[in-house]
Amino acid sequence: MALSTNLLVFRDVGEQISGRGLLLRLREAVLRMKVGQPDSLLTALIVAGELECSLADSASRSVTQAASITDALAGAILERVSLDLAHIFSLLCGLEHSLPDSVRISHPEGFSYYALHPADFSDAAARSAEHASVGVIGIRSIGTTLSSMTRSALTRKGISASRITVRPTGHPYDRKTELTSSEAAWLEQHRQKGSVFLIVDEGPGLSGSSFLSVAEALEQHGISSDRITLLGTRDVDPAHLCAHDATRRWLRYRWRKAGSTITRAYSDYPPLSSGSWRGELLAARAEWPASWPEMERLKFFAPDHHHILKFDGLARHGERNRQRAQALFEAGFAPRPVQAKAAMAAYEFVPGSPLTPAELSTEVLERMAEYCAFRARFLRAEAQGDPLTEMLRCNLWQEMRVELDVPPAYLQSETAVIPDCRMQPHEWIKSSNGALVKVDGNGDGEGHFLPGPTDILWDLAGAIIEWNMNSGAAEYLLAQFQKHGNRVDEARLSWFLLAYSVFRLSYCKMARSSTQDVAEKPRLDNAILHYKTHVNSGLQRAAILQGDR
Repeated sequence: MALSTNLLVFRDVGEQISGRGLLLRLREAVLRMKVGQPDSLLTALIVAGELECSLADSASRSVTQAASITDALAGAILERVSLDLAHIFSLLCGLEHSLPDSVRISHPEGFSYYALHPADFSDAAARSAEHASVGVIGIRSIGTTLSSMTRSALTRKGISASRITVRPTGHPYDRKTELTSSEAAWLEQHRQKGSVFLIVDEGPGLSGSSFLSVAEALEQHGISSDRITLLGTRDVDPAHLCAHDATRRWLRYRWRKAGSTITRAYSDYPPLSSGSWRGELLAARAEWPASWPEMERLKFFAPDHHHILKFDGLARHGERNRQRAQALFEAGFAPRPVQAKAAMAAYEFVPGSPLTPAELSTEVLERMAEYCAFRARFLRAEAQGDPLTEMLRCNLWQEMRVELDVPPAYLQSETAVIPDCRMQPHEWIKSSNGALVKVDGNGDGEGHFLPGPTDILWDLAGAIIEWNMNSGAAEYLLAQFQKHGNRVDEARLSWFLLAYSVFRLSYCKMARSSTQDVAEKPRLDNAILHYKTHVNSGLQRAAILQGDR
């Protein structure tokens, strides 16, 4: 299969940090374990995996010590016993003087956005323990932590197991894996022992090429395909993978799917994921907004319908989301967050009606302006490069063969915020007491999709486009926003309107191309037409602005 659409919609969620800074982050996580803070062990494991992964990517000699810390934490999670913290601190001290000045962290997306729990792979590994000796290969980034949990689960069952991690390189749809001399030596030792091999990673994604590249690298080193098992997180139809000759290549290997620990914990709760929230929460005759079902966050309705439970992320990512949720609630904009179990966040359900575009009013516009002003003031963040300019240029050229000269810095901001990114009418609830409540406002701005931290103009542009505002409504929204002490540069807003429209058009085209939900495609077609209309309007404004320069 060749993916018919390949547009920029995902963002780089990596982070550059000093080696000492990352070590300090891990030390702080371990200290939290010492005082018994909830989920501190899980947080420490994820940070340890990030440290090990970054050291492996930089070919640091300290990676072996870092791997020992990851393995110790993984073992403690599985055994559910107290950890030898003195040993962990000793290993941390040993790392202190041998770290690179700077390392790059690729944040584990499954732990942050897609409800993947490290225990998922330990359960899957325990069920697949059919051999006396196993070589575990984690695909970096997230495969670092997953390989540690897999190895620990195998050794717990008395199986001889060791692990390495690898980093496939090249185009996302055509990855290649080259083993280092030490990795090849490890592989040869396992081959001579007659081991079988588990390749572990989240996914596969759209192409499956990372899994395939590692499996084929093993074959090139003398491992027969019948001794190779791929272990990931979703059901796979090889015919839908867009890597070259994917079906033939994929079927050479065994495939095993890791079940979801979190989903099992909520098996009795009505699901709200994969677009099903529309049937539960929208009016019976309401026109359903388009969805990319496979990319939605995991959500459930509490059986008593008093709460909605949502996966907001594990470790540091989840903590930040919960802090934002609390701030939005205390400011009067969002539902009350409450404690939940099994790595989920819970929010009080707001009885009422989701708004429709026909309900746009001065009251709604004033509320949106107040909300954006709050985010601009209190939810600030550090901007990361200029991804919107690259997205705009690339996607416009691919979709419309338009070559656009974007003025320097027009899509950047010196005062970036965590945007809401969900300003559609149905995201606003008119509660039973008449209040306008904004739901789902705490997580998407740091999610897997563009833009990431950016100017609040992204949300203002989103509101204008999603509500299909006429010029009078848009001017009123901006005037109300400026009453809160903010300034709007109309030229920059025009570029943000175009960038937002192009992104949403690209998102819907990628969703339509990749989703296996046939019923969703007509809704995505309608959304594509809607955003294309706004793109054309934005291009006309851009031409006028460029003519004025």
